[in-house]
Amino acid sequence: MSTAAPVRRPGAVTAAYVIWLIGAIISLLGAIFALVIGIFALTIGAVAAGLGGAAAGAIILTLAIFVFIIAIIELIIVSRMRAGRNWARVVLTVLGALSIASTIVQWAQNTSNAGTGVGSAISVAIVLLAIILMYVPTANAYFAAGRR
Repeated sequence: MSTAAPVRRPGAVTAAYVIWLIGAIISLLGAIFALVIGIFALTIGAVAAGLGGAAAGAIILTLAIFVFIIAIIELIIVSRMRAGRNWARVVLTVLGALSIASTIVQWAQNTSNAGTGVGSAISVAIVLLAIILMYVPTANAYFAAGRR
C-alpha cells in the first residue's frame, strides 16, 4: 500500500479528456448514422436488384461497423487516459498524429477546392491542442504518478 497522497488530475488532462471524448462521441454518432444509411442502402439495393445498391450498402455497412468498433475502443482509451494511464496517452498521441497526417494528405490531394480546408484546419488545431495538453508539465507529473 502506497503512503503517497494521490495526485490530483490537472485541468490540462481534463481539458484533453473532454476534447478526445467529444471527438469519440462524434465518431460514434457518425458510425450510427452510417449504419442506418448502410442498412437502408442494403435494403433498397436488395429490392432494386441489379442497380448496385446492395453492394454499396454492404460496403457502407462494413465501414460503419468498423468505425463503430474503433469509436468504442477510443472511448475506452480516453477513459484510461483520464485515469492517468500513460499507455493511453501514447495511443491517443499516435491516433492524433495519424489523424493530422491524414488531413494534410487530403489537403495536398484537394488543392482545387479551397473552401473545404477551414473545417479540417479547425479539426487539426483541436487535435493538436489535445495532444499538447496531455504533455504539459502538470500532465507529465500526473501520468508519471500513474506509473507508480
